[in-house]
Amino acid sequence: MTIQETIEELVDLWRLRSVFPDKEALLQQALEQCKLTMGHRGEMIGHYPKWTCIIDENGYTCTCPDHQYRGSKCKHLGALATKINNNWSQEFPNKEDNNETN
Repeated sequence: MTIQETIEELVDLWRLRSVFPDKEALLQQALEQCKLTMGHRGEMIGHYPKWTCIIDENGYTCTCPDHQYRGSKCKHLGALATKINNNWSQEFPNKEDNNETN
């Protein structure tokens, strides 16, 4: 699975979860806390007050207990994927439209 596919999978999962008000609130809180950086090997790193999560070509991981002990696709991963997805959408708008005109 590519990094982009991993991000899309996490974003889609959290879109579905966000129909529940408590899950939407958790995601919004995590989005506000997330500081996004890119590692030297192209990995995307989300920094939170207590946890760190990474999405790279090998998949994803988070240091929070929800992910470590339950294997959950936690709110931190959801927020990181959402933030990356939003940033890419702003940086590369309508990528498909550009290909059609060429």
